Amino acid sequence: MDLLLNPSAQHGPLQLHEQRVVSLQASREALEEMQRWPGYAITPLRSLRPLAQRLGLREISYKDESGRFSLGSFKALGGAYAAGCELRRRLRDRFGIDASLGQVYDGRYATQLKSFTLCCATDGNHGQSVAYAARRVGCSCVVFMHEHAPESKAAAIRRLGADVRRTRGTYDDSVSIARKEAAWDSTCILIADTSTAEFEQIPAEVIQGYAVMVHEVLQQLQGRPPSHVFVQGGVGGLAAAVAGTLTEAFGKRCPTLIVVEPTAAACLMESARRGKASHVGGDLRTNMEMLSCGMASPIAWTILSRRADAFLTIADEAAIDAVHRLSIGEAAGAPIDVGFSGAAGVAGLLDVMKRDSLREQLKLGADSHVLVFGTEAGERRA
Repeated sequence: MDLLLNPSAQHGPLQLHEQRVVSLQASREALEEMQRWPGYAITPLRSLRPLAQRLGLREISYKDESGRFSLGSFKALGGAYAAGCELRRRLRDRFGIDASLGQVYDGRYATQLKSFTLCCATDGNHGQSVAYAARRVGCSCVVFMHEHAPESKAAAIRRLGADVRRTRGTYDDSVSIARKEAAWDSTCILIADTSTAEFEQIPAEVIQGYAVMVHEVLQQLQGRPPSHVFVQGGVGGLAAAVAGTLTEAFGKRCPTLIVVEPTAAACLMESARRGKASHVGGDLRTNMEMLSCGMASPIAWTILSRRADAFLTIADEAAIDAVHRLSIGEAAGAPIDVGFSGAAGVAGLLDVMKRDSLREQLKLGADSHVLVFGTEAGERRA
């Protein structure tokens, strides 16, 4: 494992260019929309008090996304919301229809929307979210998945009616293929959860969808800020949603935010070292498959470059240990359904608490209240 403190970190107010990406107002608007969706429910904020006591911490709060919209991942919030926002714009621009998001999602304009195809690249969870949106609004969907992505995720996407196209290489290769597909076909709408520029509207709306989860946490904590947050990395969208929303909510009282990545795919730590959104090579293979990303998202880095306090890499064995502790009930007193990617935040916390020097650097102790995100359910192999 490796820990890198961010020398550029600050807890001042969000700047205007950051608020374009994510803000409390944007998360409220997304939440108000999703509250009207079938199956919406606030996901639990569980106490990991038994684990906290073992580690010598005051409290660990675990946001459990394993049941989100029956899709089993926080990603259900981002892609589906961004797809609706973009389809609303397409209805206005192509057909002159000024529709609400609710009207887009309830299938009222399915006849017009049949002329569009949603597409995206995915390791698995984002593709399910986009496919879910396509089924709701009545258009088709194509999802590009690299050859190493889990077949169980591909099967879940197909069950939602989407066409899954396997690609060679890594997640980053499938991202490139999806972008090329959308570039030559004007009816193909790319719902990307990563960007090539510091601001793009659709990836921003994906992040704003993720921020619904953080808005729920704010309600569940009743205005009391945690002292620390351990959050998964990937391309950075989730971490940006968490960092930006908590910064605006708590200002100078914002918790210390640690971004956790697999050692084999630590593009955000590399970005912190270089001072810009960066790429890491290699095969990116890790059991934390939903975090197997080689290129940091520039739009996410807009937030994380100033709002992440530290970057932490962990080995696959750490994720295995965290899943074991959570699934047998050791951490919470009852079993929790979680996969390796979903447990990465807990794994990072466990690793830090084993090392006195790292614990002291992050000021973790008996008064600490740590927030972690259980981002997905356990893997069900097809």
